[in-house]
Amino acid sequence: MHSSAQCIPCVLAQVKRILAHIPEITEEEKKLAHKVALEVSAQTPLEYPPSKYTSIVLEAVYEKLGNIDPFVLVKRKENELGERLYNELKPKISRLQDPIFSAIKASACGNIIDVGPGDIYLDTSKKDLKKEFAELFERPWAIDHYQIFKEKFKTAEQVLYILDNAGELFLDKLVLETLKNKKLTIVVKAYPILNDALKEDARRAGLDDLGEIIELNRDTNRRYLGVDFEAVTEEFLAHFEDADLVIAKGHANFESLVNTERDVFFVLMAKCPVVAGYLNVKVGDSVFYYSPIKEE
Repeated sequence: MHSSAQCIPCVLAQVKRILAHIPEITEEEKKLAHKVALEVSAQTPLEYPPSKYTSIVLEAVYEKLGNIDPFVLVKRKENELGERLYNELKPKISRLQDPIFSAIKASACGNIIDVGPGDIYLDTSKKDLKKEFAELFERPWAIDHYQIFKEKFKTAEQVLYILDNAGELFLDKLVLETLKNKKLTIVVKAYPILNDALKEDARRAGLDDLGEIIELNRDTNRRYLGVDFEAVTEEFLAHFEDADLVIAKGHANFESLVNTERDVFFVLMAKCPVVAGYLNVKVGDSVFYYSPIKEE
């Protein structure tokens, strides 16, 4: 999918959030970061997926500010919240008639633990995320391709699961635990960008006990949201091509992988008008969406 003019104010708002999480940043540094963001956003083609468009701008800002990780404390709090939700949900989901369905639903709802674009994102300091999560869990998916998933799951042996953010990866753990009879490969980022999950976050959640953890962009020296095939490892490409099932979590993974050269299941909440419009759903809707192989 392509970006739109709506992505421009969105990425500038993300830069503002980045700057707000940097202690002792000077006004001069803030002005410089905003200048870089404006210049790079104006030069970046909107033909790129929103994830790539945003990543190019954010990477330039990070480089200018010294390649820091401004969300390290935010991710710590998100992981604590995600772990609490996991501990509450695990015994309940295991007793349900279809634990896999319920776990995927919980994972989609877990996408609210985020600091990304748009007003739909919930600020953990101001919102009751536990209440919001419970309300979302009771709502049906706006797009429900679970029956397609069930059929493909029957014969699948190798599953590739691409994580999104810290915190919510504890809800992804609920899904991964229901898939433990499969050979699991779990994908994280190698470098921090926003609150994306890193290997240390996955290990903290105990995901290394469920499958092999690989870093999407290790040795490429690139920070980006979603998946940029120009900067992934050969290891990831091999797993992506060989997996019987690919499950991708979150907005950026959807933006970068929908209608690619292989089929993918997406678990996400539509958090901006661009993605909501693409899916023909409302902003705030959760979906379990199957994208078949793109036809030439």
